[in-house]
Amino acid sequence: MKADMPDKTYSESQGVEPFDWWKALDNPEAHANDEISLAERSGSWATCACGNQCALIPRSDGMYTGAPNDHDLFYLGIDFSDDVCNEDWESAKATLSAIEARSAVLIAEIRAAQANDGRTA
Repeated sequence: MKADMPDKTYSESQGVEPFDWWKALDNPEAHANDEISLAERSGSWATCACGNQCALIPRSDGMYTGAPNDHDLFYLGIDFSDDVCNEDWESAKATLSAIEARSAVLIAEIRAAQANDGRTA
């Protein structure tokens, strides 16, 4: 990721518009006729809840391209997709909240490491 774009989401870094998952989960029926269903959107690392987190978070470029390298965030993303596919909207909201919290921790760690690298360079 370019240093001049630290606040882009992973979705944006992939040329995809960010998606308001909170709004969608509050009213999933409003998305019933979307070109890309909520289930499909939740199943892609670029458009899922993890994809709407900061692109600073390290991601895989292998078999699961775009998947977060962080074990906890990876499995939260899987859980989120399962929640959405099962139309368990309340569970999806809880998982989305956990994704945002874990992402915040990771971003803080990355920024602290970057700041420390800047002081030692």
